[in-house]
Amino acid sequence: MTNKLEQFLEKQINHGNINWESKSKLIRASGEKISGHTNKILKKFENKFNFGLSIDQKNEAIKKYFNKFSKNSFISVTAAVKGINEYLPKNNKIGGTSIIYNRLKDSNFNTNNLKGQPLDNQVSKTKLYQVSISKEFKEKVNKLNSEGFYVYIEDTQAGNKTIRLEIPKLKESKSERLVEYFPPNEASLKEIKKLINEG
Repeated sequence: MTNKLEQFLEKQINHGNINWESKSKLIRASGEKISGHTNKILKKFENKFNFGLSIDQKNEAIKKYFNKFSKNSFISVTAAVKGINEYLPKNNKIGGTSIIYNRLKDSNFNTNNLKGQPLDNQVSKTKLYQVSISKEFKEKVNKLNSEGFYVYIEDTQAGNKTIRLEIPKLKESKSERLVEYFPPNEASLKEIKKLINEG
């Protein structure tokens, strides 16, 4: 049976209220007093919260990780947790994916317009990119390059292959060059060719 403090902590986590100045302030906010017992209860949940300078440290690590990716890339939020934790000390690890989703929604962090997806979605799509690229296919990709359009095969973070298409911005648009990714197959080549012809 959960006690008052446990119920309060679970409620804060569920509502995304996870940034606190200190552990003592979090305990006091629940109406409980600071004691060995309440500290022991909080310890079971503390990796779900950010306290004081720890949140600044996590934010810096998240920005560093996000900046590794090209604009408009899809990233696995599960892999992001693992990757970001490599930048963080043992006593300040990210405990779940909620902070990743929150930062992806924040343009101050997500300056590359990254899009997160859970692991199950990523796994279902990964097989399309786990292919061997033939010399003939590479030549077909190279032939798609035209004035202002760049098409080439790129390695993914997972070590697979993807086709990267860079589309020049319109003269009347203030947006930067548009980048799209496609699985390396014949259907993608047809779609890219159509986009280039329409451009």
